[in-house]
Amino acid sequence: MSAQSDTQNVKVGTEQGGARGFVKSGGVLDIESGGALKIAGVDKTAQLSSALASTAVGKKFVCGQMTTATATDTVATGLATVVACGVTEDSDPIDDPEWFTATIGDQAGSPAAGSIIIKGWKNTGGTDPTPAAATTFGKKVNWWAYGA
Repeated sequence: MSAQSDTQNVKVGTEQGGARGFVKSGGVLDIESGGALKIAGVDKTAQLSSALASTAVGKKFVCGQMTTATATDTVATGLATVVACGVTEDSDPIDDPEWFTATIGDQAGSPAAGSIIIKGWKNTGGTDPTPAAATTFGKKVNWWAYGA
């Protein structure tokens, strides 16, 4: 930043020469009604506004790792209510278990509110890709949940 901006205590401005704008601590960039935020000439104002509005106040993203104990494991996430979740294997898949799914359930008893269900699946045979409940456990999985 130019020395001129620093000595004038300017919080929002453009550097000398106009190559870069800045917002200092305590400054605010306010795009007023009818104004636009453009990237490479494309107006992104509505898209950004919509994305920010969908992140409700009080929502949290939590995650963790667990070791499977059964074909269907319940994870208490620490949230009061889950609205979205997912799971991935921590290491490469094997035939049993080959993949995992996660569900939020009804959050009113199955599973209990704030919990998710993680299911392990195995391949039933070399030429039959129909999934069946896993019968081998002890696989580490990484889970995430979003909610209040």
